[in-house]
Amino acid sequence: MDRPARTGMADLVIALGFGLLMVASLLVVSAVSGLFSATSMEADNAMRLAEIQDYLGGQSWFDVSQARLGPDGGTAMHWSRLVDLPVLAITSLLDIFLPSEAALHWATFVWPPISVLLLVWALVTGARFLGGRETLVFTCIIAATILFRHQNFLSGRIDHHNLQLGFLALSLAFSIDPQRRPTSLAIAGAALASSVAIGAEVYPFVAVICAFHALDWALAGRVARRGAMAFGVSLAVMVTVFFAASVAPAKYGAVYCDALSLVTVSAALLGGAGLALAAASLSNASRPWRLAALGMIGLACALLLALQAPQCLANPLDGLPSIVRTLWLEKVDEARPLFAARPNAWQEIPFMIGISLVAAIVSLLQTELGVNRRAHVLFLLLLMLDLVLTFQQVRFYAFGHIFAILPLGAWVASLFAGRPDGGERNVGYLLALALSVPLVWGAPGLFLKSGSGSGPAVTDAACASPDLLAALDAQPVGLVLSVADVAPDILRYTDQRALHGHYHRNAAGIEMALRIFISPPDEAADLMRADGVEYVLACPSHGEMQMLSKAYPEGLAARLAAGDKLDFLTPVAGNEGGAVVYAVSR
Repeated sequence: MDRPARTGMADLVIALGFGLLMVASLLVVSAVSGLFSATSMEADNAMRLAEIQDYLGGQSWFDVSQARLGPDGGTAMHWSRLVDLPVLAITSLLDIFLPSEAALHWATFVWPPISVLLLVWALVTGARFLGGRETLVFTCIIAATILFRHQNFLSGRIDHHNLQLGFLALSLAFSIDPQRRPTSLAIAGAALASSVAIGAEVYPFVAVICAFHALDWALAGRVARRGAMAFGVSLAVMVTVFFAASVAPAKYGAVYCDALSLVTVSAALLGGAGLALAAASLSNASRPWRLAALGMIGLACALLLALQAPQCLANPLDGLPSIVRTLWLEKVDEARPLFAARPNAWQEIPFMIGISLVAAIVSLLQTELGVNRRAHVLFLLLLMLDLVLTFQQVRFYAFGHIFAILPLGAWVASLFAGRPDGGERNVGYLLALALSVPLVWGAPGLFLKSGSGSGPAVTDAACASPDLLAALDAQPVGLVLSVADVAPDILRYTDQRALHGHYHRNAAGIEMALRIFISPPDEAADLMRADGVEYVLACPSHGEMQMLSKAYPEGLAARLAAGDKLDFLTPVAGNEGGAVVYAVSR
């Protein structure tokens, strides 16, 4: 049976203490790991910073394109400007006391650890709905083992993943309010709208949460009436607000499958308003009538999608050129399947899916037993979907870890509180707690860890060293061929253009760069001249160069990695790391 939410001063102290501990832990880990340095940013975070700098430099709020990325015409990025708001707000505050550049620098390193508080709010709220203080305590313990050094909340991680995790968790937490209070479900709808506005990769989870609330109303009827109305209206209104706040009026009619656009807001308006209207008028009708109404709404949404954006029914990445799929997408580790060949798989695979599997089993059993059944049904649906997505692309495992915290916290708390016949407490809760910690699942794989390591690092500091970029910036402006990871730093620290980066809308630039790298030197020279490439930034030790060299031993990348002298390349600058800037002779 669902328990009513309870709270108290002690619970508030625990929640505040947990939040402060997580922020402090993330700041300490960031400082110890050297992440306060501007040169420590990974590619996506560096590109996000370039977007922010462009806005501060006068680029329109609605314009998130990168004019200097890719071939002539630049690249229309699919990122949301809304993610930049916290960094811009903190920068404005710090700008009162610090120079503008320093204010932006510190904002990018302070914001990610602070952003974990959104997730803390979600977990504390969910624990309060699931049970008493024991549930809150064990939820905090399990969450701490996951969040204390979570990569998406460390300094410099200003990409959208931290907010995405936080808003999805917030929607989940308020969705499980056993009393279905309109305020709770309105917050759930608004949080879900926020995640929709941030990035399209969460749409499967959004669909599950929306379907859950719709079916919950269809099955429960009048009991769920006010909550379903609040959820539907909140979702529809907030998606519309975010659409107006992030899309230029001139592009209101455009349809994009990978970003917030007309098709997204249309579906949210039709689905959200349809659910609210159905709940307002049919809650006293019989269950078959309510299910029929949902069926009509679902059919209308499907027809809208099929008519308005049929291209979105297919995987947008399927349209990438073959060379881009095989030499770029399939080599991006986070986009690879769970069981793709990778070093130390025996450590990584259990770590990624261990607690998600346990949480799914726990939710299934709790559903059968009728313990917080409504909440555990939602947990189970999200966890099963996440496991399916993780099998396809490993980047989704982080969502599963977050979805698993609440059901596991409630499970461990129930074992801790159980005392058969008033006897001694069963220590089985300690085993359950151990099974709820990702590091425990990854530990056995340490004994099977490959001694050879994982090969060349994906990033290479020598490629983007300040001296090399300064030398590149001193050259006349032109198009630079480099490994994809370096593109954001070329945009941030020089006036040069970068041919390709890790962004699927830059498919033309990626294809162009790969064809040059794998072609024999003479052909590569002709391609560069035809494509307008004027500089090559070669990074022999970089993972991308090593991969291309191994796959195409006669190609330009292999010759550059070997340090061969080529007639059409004139060295401009180099560093001790082996990276060299070449000018291409015309």
